[in-house]
Amino acid sequence: MLTVTFVRHGQSTDNVRHVWAGWADAPLSQRGKAQAEALGAYFSQTLFTKIYASPLKRAATTAAFVLAAQPAPQPPHDFTIESVKEQNFGVAEGKPWCSPDNRISKSLSEYMSEGKYPTPRPGERFTDGESDEDLAARATQAVDEVIMPHVRSAARAGRAEHIALVSHGLCIGALIFALLKRDSRNVTPTREYTGMQNTAWARVVIKMQDVAEDTPIDLTDEDTLPLIVTMMDFGRADHLVKLKFNAGGTGKIAYDPKQQDIRAFFSGAAKTVVTKHYESDARNGIDGETKN
Repeated sequence: MLTVTFVRHGQSTDNVRHVWAGWADAPLSQRGKAQAEALGAYFSQTLFTKIYASPLKRAATTAAFVLAAQPAPQPPHDFTIESVKEQNFGVAEGKPWCSPDNRISKSLSEYMSEGKYPTPRPGERFTDGESDEDLAARATQAVDEVIMPHVRSAARAGRAEHIALVSHGLCIGALIFALLKRDSRNVTPTREYTGMQNTAWARVVIKMQDVAEDTPIDLTDEDTLPLIVTMMDFGRADHLVKLKFNAGGTGKIAYDPKQQDIRAFFSGAAKTVVTKHYESDARNGIDGETKN
């Protein structure tokens, strides 16, 4: 059996600017650092077999906090997984998101010619960016190259494995969808798994069909595996409940590990302070921050 815990990165400085931020590499904000610290503490007794992350700063730094809180010996990790980066928004990167005023009759290219960047319709992409289909293909690649090797190693050894994968809102949705499509029971996913707030997590359990747990099996990398894929949790953010809320501006201040903690500078203490801030998602109608 393999358990996969997907984690969305902490708040980045771009998340509060209401701009398209896919491959743009903004760092965590101070608020995002507090979220990531709380996440690491929450998972400190969850023993991960391995921790993976997108190489973008907001994801890799979040993953580093999770890794640092793991008990010794810490699990192996790889924070360079290109295939789990967020959707690339091309020329729209860093540009303000806008609501379309006449999306039925006006094309995306016409909007771009006016300097406007609304949410692309299915199959559309910003110039030099990726479409939903491109992201889905990349997520399928990530499932094949990152997740399925663990499914096979767990099956061969007859033991459970648990990996963490720190990624981005839209990419996590595509990864979950790609996994659920592997279910041998031919159950078609009926919803989109997007809209998680910063550092929220989701969990999927993958089992071999008709194979008893703790039973090693002999298989090759080329074998087609009959799988049962079950969505266990989505959008969990229990670790944020105890964080104190205020109306401060730490979301706009970048976290820099080389600098003194901004909270200590202003208050004389390293007390965790975070604004209650739910993620916005232009596609999901969630108020607050941008989705990436």
